[in-house]
Amino acid sequence: MAVRNFWIEADIDGRTTTLTGGPRSKDGGFSLDIFIRDEGASTKAITIMGHVIGGRLTLSAVDCINIRNAQALRITTHR
Repeated sequence: MAVRNFWIEADIDGRTTTLTGGPRSKDGGFSLDIFIRDEGASTKAITIMGHVIGGRLTLSAVDCINIRNAQALRITTHR
């Protein structure tokens, strides 16, 4: 597996291929929104972001449904 700053792999029921990808540049990042159905409406449940901040790689996940009480999960590493 070719790992850049970040690499995403997603297996989805009913799909024959895996969704994969990553940023092209060494300073590249990504954002991913995942939605869930709530009482018939589509609601953003979580946002996952990968960014380069000060030469370090930072991965954050924010609970969008409980945003008032949400605490972001944050992972920071050296390249």
